[in-house]
Amino acid sequence: MTHSPTQARAELAAGWPTVLAAALAIGVGMMGVGFYSLGLFVAPLQAEFGWTRAEVSGAATFQQLGIFLSAPIVGRLADRFGNRRIAIASYLATPLGFLALARIGPSLGAWYALWLLVSLVACGTTPAIWARVVSLRFDHGRGFALGLMLTGTGLAAVVAPALLGPVIAAQGWRAGVMTMALIVAAIGIPVSWATGRGERSDRQPGESGGRSGRGRIEVTRPTVQIALIGFLLGVIVAALIVHLVPMLIDRGVPAARAAKVAAFIGIAVILARAIVGWLFDRFHAPRVACLFLTSPVIACAILFVHGPAIPAALLLGLAAGAEVDMLAYFTSRYAALENYGATYGAVLGLFSLGAAFGPPLFGWATDATGSADLALACSGTVLVGVLALIATLGPYRRA
Repeated sequence: MTHSPTQARAELAAGWPTVLAAALAIGVGMMGVGFYSLGLFVAPLQAEFGWTRAEVSGAATFQQLGIFLSAPIVGRLADRFGNRRIAIASYLATPLGFLALARIGPSLGAWYALWLLVSLVACGTTPAIWARVVSLRFDHGRGFALGLMLTGTGLAAVVAPALLGPVIAAQGWRAGVMTMALIVAAIGIPVSWATGRGERSDRQPGESGGRSGRGRIEVTRPTVQIALIGFLLGVIVAALIVHLVPMLIDRGVPAARAAKVAAFIGIAVILARAIVGWLFDRFHAPRVACLFLTSPVIACAILFVHGPAIPAALLLGLAAGAEVDMLAYFTSRYAALENYGATYGAVLGLFSLGAAFGPPLFGWATDATGSADLALACSGTVLVGVLALIATLGPYRRA
């Protein structure tokens, strides 16, 4: 498959509003503000209810489980009925879920249950449907467009603390949650309304004539490999990122310095998403992905030998920036576009399932052995297996 840089530029010139809208939509969604704001509530909830840090942050597991359960379903529905109604419903329901969350009492079970509920109703705010919108709009410049779209989550990681931190400090965590609800509704609803107009007007090459033929999860050798790649990357990369700061602190690095080191992850994520997507449009994507995903293997080796932390953080950021973009792009090239939502929804769901259980597993291994060395060695080994799966994907599917 040959991609023309000239046609890629023409696509971006005509379709940049779609990319911008999708980036904004994801940024205020569950994988944007919803995920990156969670850490802001740890200390206030500890102070009010006496919960431990692990108990408060356990909400992240229920966030990821909600995406795992809902992404394949919402992707299938988007293939059959379009994106607009699903997105609008999600951006209406998600703020209501946040308002309910702001009213909880000292019940840890309620905290978890409401985060699971919010994640389920926020299914239309995730890349499960927004990557579909961009993939249908772009072909020659699809990789770059998907990368730009996914920078919305990186920007959320930067903007969410700046916006919500002062609100929480001045008015409490409940006001912070209600502010999140307002942000989601104010941006998500109009963006969904504008982006969805006429989305089914152009039938893609190779698409079947009726809606009944759309929206199935394709089970082929490449798509099964992509799903397995997504699950394993979710387990390993999420665990490494979550445990980077604790590992540094265990080795005597002051907490403030360890947090500054972790900030390099966010910088690398934003850069990697655009660069990786641009390279996908010019070279065979599995080769590019293999190059970038050697970075967490090297990071594991650096951390195992107690090497310099900043290069390790940058390498982890490159992996985190490449993984979701890679999964979205791979799905668009190895599955038919009329089945993109359902197939990518399943891939994203398995990725989220891995991200839900990777950090606890890494923590358990560290507690059981007294150090992170075994967990790092196992992580590096699994990542080598992931590289083998990517390298054997083969040529793209042809329409």
